[in-house]
Amino acid sequence: MASDTTHWNDIEIDYDKVLRTDASNVALLSAAVAQLPAGAGDILDIGSGTGRLTSLCREALPGARIVGVDPAPAMVEEAVAKFADDPLASFQSGVAEDLSAFPDESFDVAISSFALHHLELDTYPKAAAELRRVLRPGGVFINADQFCRVMGPAGSGPRATDVLELLTDKAKYYLREASFERMLLQLDLLPRFLREDGEILTTPEFWRDHLLEAGFDEAEIVATEPVELYNRVIVARRAAREGA
Repeated sequence: MASDTTHWNDIEIDYDKVLRTDASNVALLSAAVAQLPAGAGDILDIGSGTGRLTSLCREALPGARIVGVDPAPAMVEEAVAKFADDPLASFQSGVAEDLSAFPDESFDVAISSFALHHLELDTYPKAAAELRRVLRPGGVFINADQFCRVMGPAGSGPRATDVLELLTDKAKYYLREASFERMLLQLDLLPRFLREDGEILTTPEFWRDHLLEAGFDEAEIVATEPVELYNRVIVARRAAREGA
């Protein structure tokens, strides 16, 4: 998910406007924000994009410091402009698998939405370890994303069939319940999902297992409506005390 290769630099639609037409995405982000601890003072927004999730975090926690990281310079620039009047919000280039810009135990919360499915599968152990490292004891990682039902090699029959069926069903839902533009965005990205070219779906259990292996104390999977679209929130917590 390197900043010089991400295809999100080339997105020319009004991403925020299109996603706001999608009630399933609104429900997903609402479920993620509902998991924010009331006393969180420092939040890391991973894959912050244009700052849509950042805005929701700001509404929920007006006094929190929020740092957004994203691999797409164009989106970082847009977020910086959007939050120009917010002294507690900042944005910079960054990816989940390399958070070396931040010291150990820097944040109470790491949160992400519709971003981490861009990770290459072999980077999940590193990303999970980095997420745990930058969280303080008792900190929480919240990942709101889209998932699939079948793991396996890219292009294999069962996996390709699952991704194709799931994403075409989503496109039909978006046309029916959201907007024509939301449906087109899904279909435009469909070949990338099938080739696993910067868009790589996993099962929610795949993420959960890597988080537990990285040393998170617990990790739960929360389904959001409509459940058949396979949007989920993964909530992982670092133990409040080492060895707890």
